[in-house]
Amino acid sequence: MVSRESVYFINLRQAYLLSPYYANRLSSRTVLFTSVPHQVLDERKLRRVFGDTLKNVWIPRETGDLDQLVNEREQTANRLEKAEILLIKKANHVYRKALKNGHPDIEVKLESPPNRDAKEESKVVNVSISPESPTSPREFKRDDGTPILRTNYGFSGPDMGVVGSIASQWLAAEERPYHRPIANYGRRVDTVRWTRSRLKKLAPKISQLRRKYRKSDNAPIPAAFVEFHSQVDAQSAYQTLAHQSANHMRPEIVGVRPQEIIWRSLSFRWWERIIRRFLVQGFIACMVIFWSAPSVLVGMISNIKYLTTEVPFLHWINLLPNVILGFISGLLPAIALSLLMAVVPIIMRGLFHFTNTRFSLTL
Repeated sequence: MVSRESVYFINLRQAYLLSPYYANRLSSRTVLFTSVPHQVLDERKLRRVFGDTLKNVWIPRETGDLDQLVNEREQTANRLEKAEILLIKKANHVYRKALKNGHPDIEVKLESPPNRDAKEESKVVNVSISPESPTSPREFKRDDGTPILRTNYGFSGPDMGVVGSIASQWLAAEERPYHRPIANYGRRVDTVRWTRSRLKKLAPKISQLRRKYRKSDNAPIPAAFVEFHSQVDAQSAYQTLAHQSANHMRPEIVGVRPQEIIWRSLSFRWWERIIRRFLVQGFIACMVIFWSAPSVLVGMISNIKYLTTEVPFLHWINLLPNVILGFISGLLPAIALSLLMAVVPIIMRGLFHFTNTRFSLTL
């Protein structure tokens, strides 16, 4: 049965690789080479190695500073989004509370919508306020017929003459979202204003680093993505020894896709990969030997009576109610053991990322 299923799997895999759906993809003709020597890390030299079968070459470059700024921009944008949502909720809560309690400086007018059937009783609510000073919250005056600044809340948005945000007319500055960044020595700052100014500072820096990357001014990474004219040429290059030294210019994978690459692992040297592999193997051997210790501890918890007899200072556990003792001896060990076993795949996935350049096998 095993032999039959293996033959069936090989035939099915071969049929899929030769199908037009897969063969016409760019990734099916692309081979990732790692540990490429610095002397060969050039498009002209790589064309000499593979000849006319080579179509395109992509050599990745160092983007540490750019990645750091992009991650900071994403975190700042997420913080700005959460702060603005919180600000809207707070201002809307105060506004609805003032509208419900009948604020004297809020005008509510009920008007019948145009072009509607007479039987419909739905009406449009127009709400407007007349602030005395747009910059000071909760300071309003009545509409006495004199020309004043009016702020309409509707789909059309506020009037053009309003100074500041709408939320500032309902919330004080102390009630706005804030945080204490480490770069500001832990002092309190307004989250919305701080994140907006930070995004304005990050945008030109990211654009500058991107222009530098497009000009190929960054240091190259010892790896190369090589595209061939046909899938047969890619398979031939994958199975051919491309360099005379061991562990140099290794064909890592055929049919690679960007989401399958651990980009930070491409910068590993050949000797660094060997050291990391031995470290991971040693760590796994230690886990196999010493992982029984927490398992034994979980098993001891299930026999709570024996544990309280052998350990004198745990005699107080016997004084607990039977329900709690049943939970400790019955359900708690099962939960602890399941959590302990669930940690193993997470650790192994982290170790796999520590030594490899792709993670498709771990998903």
